[in-house]
Amino acid sequence: MNSIPVAIKTGADSYLIAYQLPEPMLDQWSSRAPDAQFKLEVSRLGGDAWMPLGVQKIGQSFKVPKSFGPIPLFRTETEDGHRYIGLRKIDLQGTSNFRDIGGYLTEKGLQLRFGRIFRSDNLSKLTSSDWEVIKGLGISKIIDLRRSDEKARSQTVVPLDSGIEIIEIPIDVEILGKSELIEHIFSKAIKRVTNDDMAQMYEDLLAKSRSELAQTVSLLLEPTQTSTIVHCTAGKDRTGLSVALVQLLLSVPQQQVMSDFLLSNAFRTPTRIAALSEKLKSHQVNIDDIVPYLSASKQALLRAFKILDSQYEGAIDYLNFDETYAPTSTDEWKTHILYT
Repeated sequence: MNSIPVAIKTGADSYLIAYQLPEPMLDQWSSRAPDAQFKLEVSRLGGDAWMPLGVQKIGQSFKVPKSFGPIPLFRTETEDGHRYIGLRKIDLQGTSNFRDIGGYLTEKGLQLRFGRIFRSDNLSKLTSSDWEVIKGLGISKIIDLRRSDEKARSQTVVPLDSGIEIIEIPIDVEILGKSELIEHIFSKAIKRVTNDDMAQMYEDLLAKSRSELAQTVSLLLEPTQTSTIVHCTAGKDRTGLSVALVQLLLSVPQQQVMSDFLLSNAFRTPTRIAALSEKLKSHQVNIDDIVPYLSASKQALLRAFKILDSQYEGAIDYLNFDETYAPTSTDEWKTHILYT
């Protein structure tokens, strides 16, 4: 995997640049390269007024003027133009897994734009200040992949003046034949969830939800100057597979796709385990027995890769089976989703 530099917010107006690891976990960033440095410029995300910041070392905190907003974008010169460096994780009070999928490199060396596609866990707990941040991202659409019962429990309430459209594409997921798995875990009907179980779920998702996944990808890649959020409940499985299909369709190598997918284990899994810890103990559930269910399973996405490669001619063939939902052509994507 080509090292992907990303920006990390370390204070109200301070940041550092680090490398995203191929298989990020709790220590998801690598800054163990004290000699590495970038000559940086900064702009507002979505803006084009750049200010020089001088040379900044990997892992060394630096200040950015508040005028560049809560989510700045950085860039550095390369031999053939610029390499852009953005915030991977967007810190919001009401979510733990809200992040930008920009910055990854295609097989031809093109880079996915920051500020176009965001992935998240559910948005029901967003605060008014969170919605102000989202407003600043230029979001026009939210794609909600949750079932109706999930939405009823945790409704997304969009501010009336936001102009944001919610598009519902419900995708059902079953593990061991159950949709609401956590209740069956509490009741001891299910005592263990393995990575093989999660891999089977992904295999089932690809087989049963092809139209829904194709529709989601098509909407995410729809040529526009605005931005889109795609989310489910945890932001790791239905969202993770949808985003992986987008990235594969854009010829992002599988290793980078996997790195993005596994970030849920750094951002979402520890929070979810902490929230469930007391209840799991009271029901005498061993957390170790269900960690794959609470995580982004590497084995599950590897199973999806294998199926896409062996049963189809990759993501393109898998998605372009129905003209109704077939994603638009690569040429139409370029200025929307890729830096050119």
